[in-house]
Amino acid sequence: MRFVLALLVLLLSSNSLASTTQPLLNWATNTAPPFHIVGGAFDQQGICDALVHSIQRHLPQVRHQVFLMPQTRIHQALNNKEPLCFPCMIHRNTPTDTAVFSQPTHWYRPQGVITRKALANHFSEQFGSPLVLASLLENETFKLGLAAGRRYGELESILEPYRNNGLVRSGDDGPVALLKMIQSGRIDFTLDYDIILTYLKKTAPEQAKGLVHVPLAELTQPVAGAVGCSNSRWGQQQVELINTILPKVKADPEFRKSLELWFDSQVLLPDTEVKAEKKH
Repeated sequence: MRFVLALLVLLLSSNSLASTTQPLLNWATNTAPPFHIVGGAFDQQGICDALVHSIQRHLPQVRHQVFLMPQTRIHQALNNKEPLCFPCMIHRNTPTDTAVFSQPTHWYRPQGVITRKALANHFSEQFGSPLVLASLLENETFKLGLAAGRRYGELESILEPYRNNGLVRSGDDGPVALLKMIQSGRIDFTLDYDIILTYLKKTAPEQAKGLVHVPLAELTQPVAGAVGCSNSRWGQQQVELINTILPKVKADPEFRKSLELWFDSQVLLPDTEVKAEKKH
């Protein structure tokens, strides 16, 4: 119900945009820790929560509205060119049909396979070290789990033929729920950043025991994060505005604190910010 109410408010807001004297920026968030965290000891301390908060502080002349939505609904809204921005996207140098992107906001270490330690050793022996994802996916013995609505950047072309073979987890806390399913043996592996495992270690250490992050041969470069807005004139205007204050945002102590928290004080420095990812 809260999603329905949020969407109704969003539609009403967009209809009244022209008559509002103060510019309006609509933000979408979801329940995907540690990007966005809803409730618990780290409530609103996710990386992208902190990013939105910093942008809000540095754009006081803009009225900000934040909507909690499922990831699938966010993707649909951007596809429909609704007046919406999502702060937790993978950067692309050029717009897509779905979104236009800000300059990079921060960098992630490359995505990898998260699995049980015993399986990780087996994967390395059978599929190489670093792990060749394409070879792992070709083997139907091991069950893959993915979060509904999630996109995987440069891995998309490798994943596409196998998406229907894996389990797709919808609902709240999808990525973390997948880790718990790996530990219980319901699935064998998922694809994600190491910070997902860091979150589980900080919030449910017993459930994180025995899980490891395995680097992929297909991904060797850091992945740039960015704000993505609908690919419309409205979205382009928001991205242009956000870009003007990004240097201040990236230097914001509160934003840096969040990065330090989830990257275990191993935040990628400017000289490691090699390049933005080319595919989303």
